[in-house]
Amino acid sequence: MKYMGIDHHKQYFIADTMNSKGVRIKRDRVSTDRHSIRSYISQMNQEGDLSVVIEASYGWEYIYEEIKDLVKEIKVAHPLKTRAIAEARIKTDLIDAATLAHLLRSDLIPEAYAPSRETRDKKYLLRYRASLVRIRTMLKNIVHAVLSRNHIESPGFRKLTDKFGKQGKAYMRALQLKGNDTEILQEYLDIIESIEGKILKADRKIRETFRKDEICQLLESIPGIGELSAVLIRYEIDDIDRFTSPAKLWSYAGLVPSTYSSGGRTYQGRITKQGNRWLRWIMIEAAQSAITKDPWFGEKFAKIEKRAGKKKAKVTVARKLLEIVYVLWKERRPYYRKPVAVALGLL
Repeated sequence: MKYMGIDHHKQYFIADTMNSKGVRIKRDRVSTDRHSIRSYISQMNQEGDLSVVIEASYGWEYIYEEIKDLVKEIKVAHPLKTRAIAEARIKTDLIDAATLAHLLRSDLIPEAYAPSRETRDKKYLLRYRASLVRIRTMLKNIVHAVLSRNHIESPGFRKLTDKFGKQGKAYMRALQLKGNDTEILQEYLDIIESIEGKILKADRKIRETFRKDEICQLLESIPGIGELSAVLIRYEIDDIDRFTSPAKLWSYAGLVPSTYSSGGRTYQGRITKQGNRWLRWIMIEAAQSAITKDPWFGEKFAKIEKRAGKKKAKVTVARKLLEIVYVLWKERRPYYRKPVAVALGLL
């Protein structure tokens, strides 16, 4: 059996291969073009006994896809948990690749989950839409700054709750501002409208996925979770069976508090934010929606807010929602409002 550790970069990767006794067989620097990758891996796996490990760092998907069908086994190592590399006093590409190979040989690789190509494709679409929404929000804030420096005084416009609705946009399109600001405002509005068109296009694709997916429809029954957020939650988690408890899912989302111990006392700080940032983001958004739409979540939020503040209260609601996601997904049933939810142990 041969074990290969790969430390990958944009233009090349370092491959360190050793036998079952830890004796190095070969160490090479290989270009990351497709032909070089496939040629090198095929050469190293002529006997069909090559096991490979790569870190789940930036760009891992490309190399993983090129290698997975050419080797006996491929594993993806969790970067933060591969402590042997993180704690090394001297850190070089060669040391990283060799250490990965040694961990693989010893069956000590802390594996990261590698979703299927189909799942990743859906996640890319969902993240693309989320990035467009963030860009649109940034541009809207810039437009507000342009309007602010020109001190728009129209009472009708100032009273609009959505200044980027049909009426608000029509008003802004008709404005004559000082200097270059008229042209600047119009250009920003053009970009915002272009982005909104792309968001609608992405929404149609995402809703098509929603209609075909049973889990997405179950998740939508939960307060604060709509069609789009249900699809995002479903594919960021992908396989609920890889989590043995709701607490494991909280940790994956980075919604657990950091813990410090000193002098026999333990302190809990802010959430770790180590984990899936997209799942964490959408659960916080869902919590914000749930506390305004569902009385039970609203009461829970208000009670915790008095004691611990708004941020901790929102995180607590997000964790409760994620716990409900876990239970409903595991048991394949929709959410029920109180008092049925209480009877079922969901609240």
